[in-house]
Amino acid sequence: MKTIDNYVPPDAASLRRLQERLGYSDAQMAELAGLDEAVSWSSYIGGPEPRALGRPRLLAMAARLTLDEPAWQGVLAAMREAGARFDYGAPDAAAPAPSPIPAPEQETKFGMLLVSDRGAFHEMEQLREFAHHVHESGASDLVRTARYDSGADLCRFTLAPPRPEDAARRDRVFDAASKTITRFAFDGRVYRGGLPPESDG
Repeated sequence: MKTIDNYVPPDAASLRRLQERLGYSDAQMAELAGLDEAVSWSSYIGGPEPRALGRPRLLAMAARLTLDEPAWQGVLAAMREAGARFDYGAPDAAAPAPSPIPAPEQETKFGMLLVSDRGAFHEMEQLREFAHHVHESGASDLVRTARYDSGADLCRFTLAPPRPEDAARRDRVFDAASKTITRFAFDGRVYRGGLPPESDG
């Protein structure tokens, strides 16, 4: 069986470069090297009370960095089979459950379906204001749905199929949106306050 002979430990500069390459903090490097609280990692990278990294410790570090988790668990199992007793890490704390995505909110006003994808209060308020303005302008029958895409922060409208005689009333729908909706899509463009700063796609 081959063995490692003539071992020369890495110097402080080499270990600093390793730490920089890994992007590890001193605490993470100490954990990787299996150091206890009495010995700080800084002593291996040029700090006070300089120390050299022994072959077994470096071998364990290299194995942990090289092996995938199943192979590493195999190493730990072999150590236990050889009679060693040890604890390995704390059980992972249960990750907090992700916040549930709020349910959509919808209501019908003046024959228009108003929808906020995430039920946001400010979105529903804008949609209600829009519905009132459109209704007052006599164009509410052109709007099937006003839906706030909460993820995109964008209101989208589903309008009745365009007819030449409805052109002026479609303009009223746009005017109502520009007065009440922060950001909305209309005829393939995105508007903010009635000015088209960007294209919708």
